[in-house]
Amino acid sequence: MQLSKYITKYIEAKKIRKVFMLSGTGSIYLDAAFSKSKKLNYICARHEAAAVMMANATSKLSGNVGVVIATTGPGGTNAIGGLAESWVDSVPILVISGQTFGYQISNKARSFGLQGFNIIDNVKKITKYSAIINDPQKIKYHLDKAFYYASEGRPGPVWLDIPMDIQAAEVKPNLLRGFKKKDKIKKNKASKYKKLNSLLNNSKKPVILYGQGIRLSKSVNEFRKFTRNLNIPAICTRMGLDILKYDESNFFGLAGIRGHKFSQKIIKKADLLLTIGTSIPHTVIGKDLNNLNKNIQIISNDIDLNELNKKNLIKPKIIFDEDCKTFLITARKFLRKTNNDKRSNWMNYCKQLKKNLPTLDKKLIKNPINSYYLVECLNILSKNNAIFINDAGSANYASSQGLKIKGDQREITSGAFYSMGVAVPMAVGAAAAYDNKRQTIVVTGDGSIELNIQELRTISLSNFNIKIFVINNGGYASIRKSQDDIMSGGHYIDDTSVLNFENIAKAFKIKYLKIDNYRNLKTKIKSVLNKKIPYLIEVICDDKQKIIETV
Repeated sequence: MQLSKYITKYIEAKKIRKVFMLSGTGSIYLDAAFSKSKKLNYICARHEAAAVMMANATSKLSGNVGVVIATTGPGGTNAIGGLAESWVDSVPILVISGQTFGYQISNKARSFGLQGFNIIDNVKKITKYSAIINDPQKIKYHLDKAFYYASEGRPGPVWLDIPMDIQAAEVKPNLLRGFKKKDKIKKNKASKYKKLNSLLNNSKKPVILYGQGIRLSKSVNEFRKFTRNLNIPAICTRMGLDILKYDESNFFGLAGIRGHKFSQKIIKKADLLLTIGTSIPHTVIGKDLNNLNKNIQIISNDIDLNELNKKNLIKPKIIFDEDCKTFLITARKFLRKTNNDKRSNWMNYCKQLKKNLPTLDKKLIKNPINSYYLVECLNILSKNNAIFINDAGSANYASSQGLKIKGDQREITSGAFYSMGVAVPMAVGAAAAYDNKRQTIVVTGDGSIELNIQELRTISLSNFNIKIFVINNGGYASIRKSQDDIMSGGHYIDDTSVLNFENIAKAFKIKYLKIDNYRNLKTKIKSVLNKKIPYLIEVICDDKQKIIETV
């Protein structure tokens, strides 16, 4: 069996069904093998970084490893932009890159062969495992090892580089040797859990701060049981926004500068902070540690201790360095006797804050259209299983602060980087993850959309049910805000010209709609959401709109 075909069979056996790629000569045998697979559906991106972003989205939604095929040289280096996103957001993806013929490789040379480049040394710092395949008989070993490290511990990207002659080599699958993984089972001492129980029992104003570690460890159900049993306010970090529904009794919003006002007030009042599956980012506590209760006690569950050793952070009193599922299941055994009665005043206080500090002020329902009102309309009109993909800048502020997750809805974004331009390619990955059976809603900005605008053609060719809402607020509104805040109102290098989105939609063969009046906003949104074809909707918003400050 040809090695490239063996790789496709291996990936099929992992129950992966979507592969993202941009074909090239350096990956020619890989491309051919994947195109012939009857179980794998390949989607051709128009840029390798976008292909990785598509795989990131599919992985975030499915929980499985995303797969990308790229060619050698510039194909691999293009992919690095998306790969860095995978690294910081802890997304398990496998990038397989083609390489020039093995006999041409010279790692001390800057380049070699036809477009040859030492990609492995360049991606080592942002992958959990990376290797060049020099021996075809070791392909199973490297695939086993790559898939193991992609999902083991804190997940992340892996990379295999395969020269053209190795891609075409013949292997006998039954003779290939694999990688023997060593399961790391880490259990914290019972005394730690007993101490946790004691601290929670003595706390009058406890808060749970949670993040995407819960979803990465596949423990969403365990977390829901945990919060219900404890009856403690639960506040999420950015990538945990879709874990609890907005109307769940224990959900009290999103922390951080892109979060809810009531959430920050609750955190500032808390005397105990239990973090689960998240670090304590500076975007939550702000620049000044004095924003927190001076007597606050912090207990952290984080599998990556490096996150707890960042500068200028309060050191936790107790650390549970294990995956969320292990922590939640074990903790519930020790916390059954936690006293809920004395916290009723605290819970009532939190509920009043949530009720009295809504994100959308009714005064914002006016012309020019306010982006928070746009998101509120999407809340009302979206299906219970819709997928939201939100871009950077003001689109991210409006979405993270305004979205009210309901039913089986999911929301994904660029969590750590807040990268501009991720939303359109991530929408492709999201639609592919659910075989185009779920409503996919993108909220992006007039600046962000330009960074991967080429993928609009990928959307139109696939006829994905993706609705792209472009906030047109005169270009780079969030950057103008940063310049106002940091440079005392001086605007520099922001002479941006907003695109003609009607012409853009026409060029990429996507239906177009323009909305410039709040009075018909709901009606027009409803009309496009009911159609199962791609749409680009330009929403003319207030270019002087203020972003809600929380920290």
